[in-house]
Amino acid sequence: MRQGVRELEALIAISDTMINMGPPGSAEYALQMTRQQQENGDEFTEITSLHWAIAKPSIEGVVDHIRTRLTQFVAEVRATMPAGQQNPDPNQIDSAAQQALNISGGDNSIFNISAPHAKADRGGTASANVNESAPATPQPWWHRTSVIWTAVAALATIAGVIVTVIVAK
Repeated sequence: MRQGVRELEALIAISDTMINMGPPGSAEYALQMTRQQQENGDEFTEITSLHWAIAKPSIEGVVDHIRTRLTQFVAEVRATMPAGQQNPDPNQIDSAAQQALNISGGDNSIFNISAPHAKADRGGTASANVNESAPATPQPWWHRTSVIWTAVAALATIAGVIVTVIVAK
């Protein structure tokens, strides 16, 4: 779901039993399905929309789950703070997030979500990007040497095979 909580609540408020939600790219997919139907000889067929029909209680459950997780997160943050501390530090927030935001499936199996994260102390800044590759780790000096000697050995083996074939003729 790409909708925010407010949008989900609005959908719940205006629907009776089912909520129609379009998957990402549904307009393009509907257009492609229409073209395919017309190419197959169904020239009067037109796909006008593509959506999932989701039961209203399911969406209500998602909103309730979000609220519960947020409440658990706030409670974990408060539990990690010593008495008298007004604001949590980045380590306390990180610890609370790890405790409160573990997600378990219907059979109680835990889902591990790996996402980039960053933290900074007061006054500092931090950023985490999904699309940036990690910096390359420098290779030790002997790695380059072993690669060179492997290439030399491979060339010597090929030369030996060629010489053997020429001498055998």
